[in-house]
Amino acid sequence: MVPQSGSGSASADQSESVLEVVNSSPLPALILEVPSERIVAASPAAREILSPEGNDLVGSGVESFTADAPTGALDLLIAGRLNGYEAVRQFRPKGGPAVPAQVWVRGIGEEIPRRQVLVVMMQDGRPAGGARSPLPEDYKIVIGTTDVDLRIDRVSSDVSAVLGREPTELIGQTLFGIVHPDDLAGLMWALAQSTATRKGVALQVHFHVADGDARLCQALLLPMDPLPSFAFALFPGAPTGGSPGPDVERLLWETRRGIEAVGSSRDLAGLTEAGVPGLSLLTSRELDVVTRLLAGNRVPAIAKALFISQSTVRNHLSSVFRKLGARSQQELIDLLRSSTGATPGASGPPPEKVRSRHVR
Repeated sequence: MVPQSGSGSASADQSESVLEVVNSSPLPALILEVPSERIVAASPAAREILSPEGNDLVGSGVESFTADAPTGALDLLIAGRLNGYEAVRQFRPKGGPAVPAQVWVRGIGEEIPRRQVLVVMMQDGRPAGGARSPLPEDYKIVIGTTDVDLRIDRVSSDVSAVLGREPTELIGQTLFGIVHPDDLAGLMWALAQSTATRKGVALQVHFHVADGDARLCQALLLPMDPLPSFAFALFPGAPTGGSPGPDVERLLWETRRGIEAVGSSRDLAGLTEAGVPGLSLLTSRELDVVTRLLAGNRVPAIAKALFISQSTVRNHLSSVFRKLGARSQQELIDLLRSSTGATPGASGPPPEKVRSRHVR
């Protein structure tokens, strides 16, 4: 939990460390005090978006930089009904036209009602910011999709490490079948909210693991067409205790990684284990690479987008070739496209054309 200012000198020092993490982050991020939505920390990239003339943002209300009405989802986040949500807001820098920007808003800490939230801004549906993630390259995050009956039709091999269960065991099961009963009502409510708004949501859910126990995970859900099918990303819940500053830094980078991963999963809509045998052998990172390959990118561009070396991209592709029985990039592309009859991603909802001003 992030201690609040005014609760003692030690707590004040810890709160300052949280703010410093965001103030110095290479990602476009804000911390807002809620419900006032007063900006208490802003990264350089976020300041460039909201105030390209260089004015200080701290102390200002974020609504003074927007040209549209609030979505109403923030109230749900404050109350603990959601752990995060996706939104498109119209930002209006002083002296300039309104610019649409896609954002994810995440709760900070465990205290309910929430007092602070983290805002991560994006460009073209993915987090902006030209920096290598401190998360390890083999960081385990599970991605997949469901059909309209909410049955899992694709899941990445990372599920073996995260939940101790094999992909083939989960394919065909409903999301409800792998969630602890205590969390079913919350999951159903979040799915209904996402379906109604056609926006992504984030929540904490306990999933059944191999030994019969349950493991807390962060779940990001994106609606797809036809509704109510979904793309999802799961990663282990944030650690408790420790220093708040590092915890918030990890939350920031895990949020970025989760957004990238669930976006890749939705981009691959239509690809299933039934259509491409061996697909469930791929990791989420290998699917990241495949997504960009199908979008027309080649090794140098993929490496730049994922902030990894070209040799690492080639290693991922070699692993994909081996698992799917392809011998070249073109053969892999042909295999995946022929399984859906269209470019993957075309069956998902058309992404809103949003661009964050001055985001590199």
